[in-house]
Amino acid sequence: MAEIQFLDVSKVYGGGTAAVRRLTLTVREGEFVVLVGPSGCGKTTALRMVAGLEEITDGEIRIGNRVVNDLPPRDRDVAMVFQSYALYPHKNVYENLAFGLRMRGVPKADQRTRVEEIARVLGLQDLLQRRPAHLSGGQRQRVAMGRAIVREPKAFLMDEPLSNLDAKLRGQMRAEIARIQQTLKVTTLYVTHDQVEAMTMGHRVAVMRDGVLQQVDTPQQLYDAPTNLFVASFVGSPPMNMLEAEVERDGAALVCRSGSTQIDVPHDVVARRPRLEQLVGRRVVLGIRPESVEDGGEGAHLRGRVLLVEALGAEQLIHFEIPAVPLGRPELVDAAAQPPGASLGIDEGGRSTTILGRFDRSTLLRPGEAAEVRVDPHRLHFFDLETGAALEATDAPVAAELAS
Repeated sequence: MAEIQFLDVSKVYGGGTAAVRRLTLTVREGEFVVLVGPSGCGKTTALRMVAGLEEITDGEIRIGNRVVNDLPPRDRDVAMVFQSYALYPHKNVYENLAFGLRMRGVPKADQRTRVEEIARVLGLQDLLQRRPAHLSGGQRQRVAMGRAIVREPKAFLMDEPLSNLDAKLRGQMRAEIARIQQTLKVTTLYVTHDQVEAMTMGHRVAVMRDGVLQQVDTPQQLYDAPTNLFVASFVGSPPMNMLEAEVERDGAALVCRSGSTQIDVPHDVVARRPRLEQLVGRRVVLGIRPESVEDGGEGAHLRGRVLLVEALGAEQLIHFEIPAVPLGRPELVDAAAQPPGASLGIDEGGRSTTILGRFDRSTLLRPGEAAEVRVDPHRLHFFDLETGAALEATDAPVAAELAS
């Protein structure tokens, strides 16, 4: 096992296109770190630079104590698992697993011992004589992983290895890969565009956008304390609701007004986010997680009408139209993650927007009905509209690493 370090690493292609910009990130020994972000964010380029498949423009990459910038791929002692399984179709499972060992001159007896051990870990014992054409997608993926594991490399590099599988099999393989990594405790850098994969598998998750690292932290901390609007919109399924609001003073209290919707901000919330006092008269972004939208009770009440009910068995996702102002700066967020119609609609009182709530299946709301839901103001997220940066609570842990 070995630590992987990116030290101010950049990759610029011909014509000046920057794929990765000054990336600084450490994958600790034995850690599972996931690089996640939309297509074109630079995550696969970063992985390929570690593997030696892309040259580095600036900066330094270390594997263990060695700078590997100029080392060819075969001398880096890392194993890569690709999106395509890349198995030899004319060889059976045993021969595919043993191929790398044979090429390195490992004695046949040792080859057999290591292949059989890995086959046991991956549940491939009964498949060793089959060829890839006679395996399911999940079985082929396990063989591809086994071929990497059997080499006992210093680190695993995985490039969207589950993207070719159906939804059910992806779920099973997520758990399988996480279990194998915990068993072997091998340093792993994993790339995906699927934030559900990232959140369920990684010890830490690094969110990238346009070649720049936005935030890296534990999955729960990314969810609870996103450092900016992009991370807030990208992390979470369904995504966070976002409204533009103006901070106003109502006597000694503060309120956030969005269209004809008003949310009172309790004193203890202001005490934890003192910068809100400095933003009186200015616009901010309110972030509301779907699970923070509740049916009745104490808190800030939002009035509107039900647009759509998605019944998912154990729960319902309910879309509401409310008289509030949608976020008008899509460049600050992951626009692809925003709910349909989030920036559309006009009602009698002015502009309106759609918010999404996650409810128990027993909630009785129907499309077209007027509705009143509540939001706990203690669970609101606040962001600067100009920069997109979060207005962090004073007692919130600071993100482990941020992009400069």
